Amino acid sequence: MMLTLTALPATAQERATPHLDAVDDAVAPIMEAGRFPGVVVAVLDQGAPVHVGEYGFASLEHAAPARADNVFELASLTKHMTALMVLSLAEEGHLSLDDPLSRYVEDTPEAWSAITINQLLSHMAGLAHRFEARPDGEFQIAYSTEDMLASARSTPMESEPGTDWGYSDQGYFLLGLVIEEVTRQSFEAALRQRFWAPLGMSQTRMLDQSAIVPHRAEGYGVYEGELARNRRVWQFGLTSHFGVTSSLQDLMIWEAELDDPQVLDPDVIVQAAEIQRAFDAGDSCERWGYARGWWSHDVNGHQITSHAGYSGTAYVRDMTSGQSVIVLTNREDGEGLVSPMAIAWAAGHAAGMDVPEDGLTCWR
Repeated sequence: MMLTLTALPATAQERATPHLDAVDDAVAPIMEAGRFPGVVVAVLDQGAPVHVGEYGFASLEHAAPARADNVFELASLTKHMTALMVLSLAEEGHLSLDDPLSRYVEDTPEAWSAITINQLLSHMAGLAHRFEARPDGEFQIAYSTEDMLASARSTPMESEPGTDWGYSDQGYFLLGLVIEEVTRQSFEAALRQRFWAPLGMSQTRMLDQSAIVPHRAEGYGVYEGELARNRRVWQFGLTSHFGVTSSLQDLMIWEAELDDPQVLDPDVIVQAAEIQRAFDAGDSCERWGYARGWWSHDVNGHQITSHAGYSGTAYVRDMTSGQSVIVLTNREDGEGLVSPMAIAWAAGHAAGMDVPEDGLTCWR
């Protein structure tokens, strides 16, 4: 039996928030085609929301509508926060981007001796992507940070540091260890003290499968053509590569900070968007590549950063115009599925952002 998913009609209360019918019209068909149970979208200009949309369900079991205060797993959207933390520590002189990883992590393998902090930030360290132990090809139910570091140490390198590019969760896990060593705090405590608490991001925290989290959205996936619970219940120790959870409400606060920084150093935001590994540009970009926690694109005089998360999240920022789009969904990504980035591009285009409706295709 196929479950039909449609966008819920806006209530009078929702209509009191910034709302654009054109964005609804853009999101609805993608949501249907992608079988997203729930979607929340914010389009912002200069850090101020011009559209807040809530569509579908945060929980299909309880028919609970998706809302801007639902807490979603951000997955790899975590990486730009990790990068901004490292860059902040570097800007303040607590570390250098040229420092070797071995200065902050003990008993590193000889193969890691040439790895620098900046190579970790830009996925140029030669490390593998997945590294956690997976007996019989499946994740364990729980991993300590020590378990994860042991697995990282034993995972073969994919290239010599600095010679090639390869997206790596392992690298951003190791950056979390660097942050903990430099700050003498847990990764979560360091981000909360420096970013989340001063900004009033009260719904933002690290993933804890045992915690009772108000308004947590249920997770789903599409398997063999059927929508089902995704059963992502694994608990990891340090999750600086994928573990931040947050709400659209909190991420709108975060975007306002990125647009007009009060807590962050503005230079750090610029550094996060600087391309470190450029790729061949296609028809729609003058230049594009991976920066530090972001993909970065130079298009028609605009610098546009973006990233997606496997749990069903997407973020687009036009650093030149100050426009941005945040998309949180509760359907994880997967091969052959419509990406949540498709919602971000379409929503931004519908709201007047200078991006193609079907997104940037720099690699074509």
